[in-house]
Amino acid sequence: MRKIYLTTLLLIGLIVSGNAQQSFWSLNWDITKGMGDTGDYIGNTNFRGVSFDGRYFINDNLTIGGFAAWYTLTDKVNGKALDFDNGDGTAGTITGTQVRYLNIFPVLINTHYYIDTGGVTPYFGIGLGTVYSEQRTEFGLSSFYADSWAFGAQPEVGVFVPFGYSGTGLNLALRYLYGSSAGDLESLSMFSFAIGIGFMN
Repeated sequence: MRKIYLTTLLLIGLIVSGNAQQSFWSLNWDITKGMGDTGDYIGNTNFRGVSFDGRYFINDNLTIGGFAAWYTLTDKVNGKALDFDNGDGTAGTITGTQVRYLNIFPVLINTHYYIDTGGVTPYFGIGLGTVYSEQRTEFGLSSFYADSWAFGAQPEVGVFVPFGYSGTGLNLALRYLYGSSAGDLESLSMFSFAIGIGFMN
């Protein structure tokens, strides 16, 4: 984990120092809330998410770029029934306290449109790509695990608030992440609110 953080900070430093092309980069803390099947599995709001976004302007208002994130969702559920099938003829239903974990890693190519106001800059866009999901349910000494790669789509609206003329500013974004059902996992559906530092040069 430490190597990932150091590599990310080094990458940001190299990008910000280069001015060959106008670009926008952000590093964000993400607050997440599951919807649909994801909300049924983990119903609470989670505060353990980080995202990184890099975009290049192809004209005054339009960017193309990439997005990557890591969201960790957890919940503790008491007294709920859990259906299981081990695939070896062992199946049934057990009831008790469950601890649920969901790790989500979207990697997307995105495009955004910026509304130039000469200062605070609203934007909206969409990302398409893949989402890796890892789901684990712990029940006493037992653990049930599933993971999958799936198609992902993420519409987004946000705003960049510059700090003076430095090119650095506050990035705020609201995103909806959808991942198709794959393997043993249901479709993914979640909102995230991102608060971070943006760099526009």
